[in-house]
Amino acid sequence: MKIAHRFGARRRGATTIEFAFCVPIMLTVVFALVEFSRALQLQQSVRQAAFEGARAGVDLDATTSDVTNAANTVAGIVGIAKPTITITPDPLTYLSPTITVTVSTTPARSGWFLLRFFNKSSVISSTITLNREVQSVSVPGTGS
Repeated sequence: MKIAHRFGARRRGATTIEFAFCVPIMLTVVFALVEFSRALQLQQSVRQAAFEGARAGVDLDATTSDVTNAANTVAGIVGIAKPTITITPDPLTYLSPTITVTVSTTPARSGWFLLRFFNKSSVISSTITLNREVQSVSVPGTGS
């Protein structure tokens, strides 16, 4: 019985030292996982904003402001700060067969601690191209 008691007394200090070494490593891993998850969420959010913008431009009577508003709405909901939205063709016409929307953002602007993992010139970007309704609709005066 005395041997077990002695062993426990010697082990108590070792446990404290092991705890002091392991906790910072474990916290670093946990915070890195959280930030990596945020970067993936930001990438998916940019892709979703581009898709919703392109989808808003598929309609025959859609305008570039409709596309911009749809992309900005999604970007605002998911927390993308100051996205850059590029629409091709600009302006949309009845004869535009496709619409291409590119949404991009800087991770440092939209992340919590992403500035530590990305440099200031890093950009997360997504481009979506969709066919417009014009291909299946007869437009007066075009001979279709």
